[in-house]
Amino acid sequence: FVFKAGKTPNVRVTVQKTWEERFQDLLAFKEEHGHTAVPRRVGPLGNWVKSLRDGYRNMRAGKKTYMMTAERALRLTEIGFNFQPMQLKGGTDRDEVE
Repeated sequence: FVFKAGKTPNVRVTVQKTWEERFQDLLAFKEEHGHTAVPRRVGPLGNWVKSLRDGYRNMRAGKKTYMMTAERALRLTEIGFNFQPMQLKGGTDRDEVE
């Protein structure tokens, strides 16, 4: 083992949260904002919500998806999650809700 002195490489460490942890984050978002329409710009939670919608579309189309199951879709529906944000926004400004 050889230790090289100098600058440390710029390493970005990201912690992957489980589906259940993200679901709890979504519940917290809903508690704070009164809805589950998380904008993409909210960061990891917004990206996760986008993945949920993509997974739901794939599931409905009969494609394989690791992100969405019927059980997960039911849990999300029970908390008022909207799988089709364009209908929620009346078809405007996709970045706002997705």
